Amino acid sequence: QMFFNFMLSQYYIFHSDDPDSRELNLVEILGEFRCEEWPREELGRKALQKKLEIFLKTFAAVKGPQQLFKHRTLLQMFVSFLSNPDSKLANLALSCVLRYKLPYLTPYAEHVQPMLQKEGLREALTKFDLSEESELVDISHRLDLIPIVTRILFGRFLSRGNGAKSSKDPPAARRAAILSFFSGLGERNGEINYFIYMMVRAFIPLEMNMVIHGPTMPREHLEKMIESSGCISSNALLKVPIKRQEGFLNLLYDVIVQIGYGIKHFVPNIM
Repeated sequence: QMFFNFMLSQYYIFHSDDPDSRELNLVEILGEFRCEEWPREELGRKALQKKLEIFLKTFAAVKGPQQLFKHRTLLQMFVSFLSNPDSKLANLALSCVLRYKLPYLTPYAEHVQPMLQKEGLREALTKFDLSEESELVDISHRLDLIPIVTRILFGRFLSRGNGAKSSKDPPAARRAAILSFFSGLGERNGEINYFIYMMVRAFIPLEMNMVIHGPTMPREHLEKMIESSGCISSNALLKVPIKRQEGFLNLLYDVIVQIGYGIKHFVPNIM
């Protein structure tokens, strides 16, 4: 309960516009055990990040996390952290997820883990072929595996890098490699839908129920959420931080350039 209360009364108070909080619905989970919320002005980004890292390091050391309180919700939270732009935090979250020994993820751990290495992403994407023609991934695993991979790559896409001019991981090249990878997913089976959802979820109207019961989202619900993002009112749009809106427009430009025809189905919702 301590971790849940930290997330609800501190972390998501500071990160009030984080869509993850709407997916998790911690208020309902904690119920009467909910602690009083901290004033936002008393919270700091670095201190919260450090606390979260300590919590994740602890969970990553637990063997058999299925014995923990609300272990399914914990798994869902760990999966949500995979899209954090901070690769250190995302790495810790992946370690927590791998402790669950998920049958659709464990066989591919050696392909997924390098995606979070600062200079190993492009090579990892080259080796991990998720195209419909590839036989690398069991067809029965794709539905649950792709959202996990999408979360990781979405976080890497948003990452600003280390700022060094000599870096072997320049943001532009990294983003191009990620979008090239997504362009190879199966449009016919809706495999790119989760990526589109991650793009637009900040614009899903507040009256829509975004709660996810488990690490992945049913396809029908996913499509409903994407469609609803195109119905956001002008007043609601004004409440979305300008930086988040600018980030979406920059991402949309890159997606159109790299994926193009592959997102034609979503044009009415994102344009």
